[in-house]
Amino acid sequence: MRYKSVVKMHTVNRMQTYGWPLVIMLIAMAFVIAIGLTVHSVSDAEGVEGMNNGMRFNGAIFTVLGPIVMLGFISMGQYFPLALGLGLTRREYVLGTSLVFLGYAVVFTAIVLIGKSIELATDGYGLRVRFFDVAYVGFGPLWQTAIQTFLIAMSAMLVGAAFISGYFRWRQTFIWSFFVTVAVVGLAVAILSMRSFEFATWFGSLFTLDWWAYMLTLAIVAVVSGVAWLVLVRRTQLR
Repeated sequence: MRYKSVVKMHTVNRMQTYGWPLVIMLIAMAFVIAIGLTVHSVSDAEGVEGMNNGMRFNGAIFTVLGPIVMLGFISMGQYFPLALGLGLTRREYVLGTSLVFLGYAVVFTAIVLIGKSIELATDGYGLRVRFFDVAYVGFGPLWQTAIQTFLIAMSAMLVGAAFISGYFRWRQTFIWSFFVTVAVVGLAVAILSMRSFEFATWFGSLFTLDWWAYMLTLAIVAVVSGVAWLVLVRRTQLR
């Protein structure tokens, strides 16, 4: 098995793999800290509290999550054809890429846990700012953040890989079918929400799921996407 070659192929460009995501994260953190310093210099305690509450939904953490999301797309769009071109088998590609996905998810989770621990211990670096302690990775205990962050990372990468696999399998037909389906479902939800208060209430409740239900949903998305990816990788014909 030459799965190690697949792992090396994914990680050979270390600056692209590790360097730039960390640099971009540090730049985003610098902006968040600068905002904290500015608010402290021009606002009273009430203003600082408002900033702290507002940053509960601070999207700066996506500077870390973004590269993880893109990895799923790149793994199929760029490295799958290259792997086959180099004579690697589909099984070797799947095994190596799965290890890369798992490694990325573990590292991403570790970064978020370390960052959140420091942030909580220092009350937002002494400025009450939030970068890691945000809604997207949860406000619960660290073990909940670990599970949630890991599942988000794995789901994002597997969905991306499955999506590009679908494109390789059915080309434009898949792209158009996907976006038309999304548009039809979105339109149907909008119409039903306007015509039925009960439906609108039920649909809104989907965004306030209990933590365990949210995790179960993420796990189902990851498993379904992973299975779709595995099936399509075996059947995809590159042109």
